[in-house]
Amino acid sequence: MRRIFNTRLNFICVVLTIFNLHHVWSSENIYGETLEQCSHSGMALTGYTRDGYCTDINGDTGSHHICIDLSSTTGGNFCSVTGQSDWCSSSLTCHDGGGLCPVQDWCVCQWAFASYLQYAGGCDKIQDLVCEAINMQAALAYKSMAGITKYDNALRCIESRCGVAFSKEQ
Repeated sequence: MRRIFNTRLNFICVVLTIFNLHHVWSSENIYGETLEQCSHSGMALTGYTRDGYCTDINGDTGSHHICIDLSSTTGGNFCSVTGQSDWCSSSLTCHDGGGLCPVQDWCVCQWAFASYLQYAGGCDKIQDLVCEAINMQAALAYKSMAGITKYDNALRCIESRCGVAFSKEQ
């Protein structure tokens, strides 16, 4: 019995350590500052681990690093443009718990974001970005794919919408 308890306790300690450390891993926004929350009170809770942040987490193959305001009326609907089911108009667990709230500011896959730009017809035809909550890892990934039009356009869109420039040395 004691062995099972110790094993469970060790497992819980490891999980809590990982959960607490995940904010340390790649928690910088595109301005080089502390990554801000994407979702807030009154909105559905976003983030790969549902903590409100577009954090870079091992195992998140979608790289959910781009915070986009899905409630904005400008541009094409992210879900319909990318061919996904319409979860963009759904309600999910609220950011501050208790009930369901509309999906609004949401961490979307950086690869789907690049496709969204392509299929929507460019940066001026998409919904609003929440720049302070976009993870720097998205910009670095797009830069590492330089020369591929889709990813070059995604990086240029973030630069123009958020008023930031990424030098080749960065």
